[in-house]
Amino acid sequence: MLNKTSEILESINSDKLFLDDEQKKKLDINGYLVFENSNYMKTNLVTLQKISRELIDKEGDKGGWEGKEKYFKEGKKFESGAQRLGGLVGKHKVFLGLITMPEILNSAYHVVKDEIKICGLNLRNPVKDMGEQSVHIDGFPRTGAKEDYAGIVAFIYLDDCKVSNGAMRLIPKSHTILGWPDDHVDINQKHPNEIRIIVKAGTIVVANLNIWHAGAKNISGNSRRVIMMNIKNRKYDQLLNYKKFLDNDQTISLSEEEKYLLAVRAEDSDQKIDSGGSANELRREYLAKKNQKFQSVANNK
Repeated sequence: MLNKTSEILESINSDKLFLDDEQKKKLDINGYLVFENSNYMKTNLVTLQKISRELIDKEGDKGGWEGKEKYFKEGKKFESGAQRLGGLVGKHKVFLGLITMPEILNSAYHVVKDEIKICGLNLRNPVKDMGEQSVHIDGFPRTGAKEDYAGIVAFIYLDDCKVSNGAMRLIPKSHTILGWPDDHVDINQKHPNEIRIIVKAGTIVVANLNIWHAGAKNISGNSRRVIMMNIKNRKYDQLLNYKKFLDNDQTISLSEEEKYLLAVRAEDSDQKIDSGGSANELRREYLAKKNQKFQSVANNK
């Protein structure tokens, strides 16, 4: 039985797919890595495009609500202005295959430096004239320089990404800054150090969860489907409780590597909540407290 992430990596890797020293240095310093022409994406891109298109048409407004079904109302989108899909691990084997990609797992293991697990696999596709976001992080902020990083997010591009359809804005090296971006900058303004992630379909961008980034407006309306794979230290909650949401037949059919990575084995601890670890929820709490403090100061003047 496989019981360690290192054993998983040994099982799925060929030597050339371990990160080399230069890649590790780039990930440590810049906070992100770009992988082009991966074997899995070259083989499966067309299928990923086809199945995701079918699921978007089939699910409509219900797309993306996995783990948060209690908040869904007819006609209410998971995200206004974007097509969303959630729970992709259990929807087609081509999505499941993404979770054992060596490039992504090795990057996650290097950042976390501890046991890891898959915490989410979702898709986002902003529609025309939508998709603009404020600068944010996809994890929770570090409070000390010696505090470990929680994980990574892998952006898996199913379409060519250009400025015209909203290429992501990203601020290199920002993952080392403590606290929320809100503590340091106006998150609704263009950052002077931001770059745009312009890539071809099939490209994977792996980023530290603490890197500052933001979506941009899809001006052209051309499809910009991105699958986001969230991987964290094994001690944190998953964005979707796979032990609960994968049915018994699906769980049984998983390989030993997949069971470990999804934390669905009997020996894996049970997650109490359906969906956890949302950086957006934590940030809303932070902003509410910040506004409350600001209002209190204003009232006392």
